[in-house]
Amino acid sequence: MAYPSAAQVISPAIERTKLFLFKPFRMGRFLKLTLVAALVEGGSAGIGSSGGFPSGSSPNSKTTQQLPHIDWPAILHWIGEWMAVVVALVLMVFLIGILIRYLLIRLRFSYFDCVLRQQDQIGPAWSIYHRQALRYLGLSLLVELGLWILLIPIGYALYEHFKPLIHSWMSGHSPDLWSILPVFAVIFPLILLLSLLAAVAEIVLSCFVLPRMALEDASIGDALGDVWGDIVREPGAFAFFTFMRLLLSLAGGFVGVVAIIVPAILIVLIGVIFALIVKSLSTAMAFVLGIPLGILAVGFLILVGIGVRGTIGTFLRNYALLFYGGRYPILGSMLPPPVPPRVWQPGYAPPPNPASGI
Repeated sequence: MAYPSAAQVISPAIERTKLFLFKPFRMGRFLKLTLVAALVEGGSAGIGSSGGFPSGSSPNSKTTQQLPHIDWPAILHWIGEWMAVVVALVLMVFLIGILIRYLLIRLRFSYFDCVLRQQDQIGPAWSIYHRQALRYLGLSLLVELGLWILLIPIGYALYEHFKPLIHSWMSGHSPDLWSILPVFAVIFPLILLLSLLAAVAEIVLSCFVLPRMALEDASIGDALGDVWGDIVREPGAFAFFTFMRLLLSLAGGFVGVVAIIVPAILIVLIGVIFALIVKSLSTAMAFVLGIPLGILAVGFLILVGIGVRGTIGTFLRNYALLFYGGRYPILGSMLPPPVPPRVWQPGYAPPPNPASGI
């Protein structure tokens, strides 16, 4: 049996998104769903300082001063106390981050269920996906840990390769442009490659592993094994889907930026004209009216951003559902209406319906 390609499900995914979000269109319902979709579908700098102790004497001074006595045990005790506080804060932030991530993953499962069944109630699905969300959280943390571990040999190899240059910089020699260019020529493509690898891993987890965990309550091993078997059977189709998914995400991001910039420019122009008119009448009135109107304008732009981002996220979820539904029978049978995968083939005619007499 021939299954729908990643290109063939784009149009059905658009139709399912329109049906889910806009038919019927109710503003409250639309904002609720797109807010959830925007949430779930979707550097640090070091400061160095140097200093020294002043000599306490001028070059012509004939006397020398000794440094005051330093109570090292007290200083070490003070550092130990603050280190304990820092470690406790880092641990607390880490645990809060894990909790927030779990909640977002559980919300992703719930929204998956809503889009799959074309229903808008988050609560019923939320109540049944606790165990699956924990498994998905553990798997995603393992994948991220693997990516970080991958950075260790890469970082060491880069250090060995650029060791003379690094030592030259550390010795106080100012780097010139020609010495920096080779570093960027290596690191920039490497960052792109690692980002692409992370994006592909996210697509595999979100589009293929998540449905099997949600619908079968599959363990991590079973879900990964089944998805790997699907990919091995059709490597070209899954590779093309991954490429299209990345391309559609980039296109959606561009559309989202444009959708924010255009109304923002219009609001700024209207606001400037309005402010000039009102200020010509009364400066105080311009100040009193300008603050609430500015808050309203910012709120409007936030709502526009949520609506656009959530609509794109819902489309991407439908896109993954329709593609993988043609290869995962349990998922395909639950897509309302349950349509056989072959209907998306060009030139395919459905079988005659005996009840219609045709």
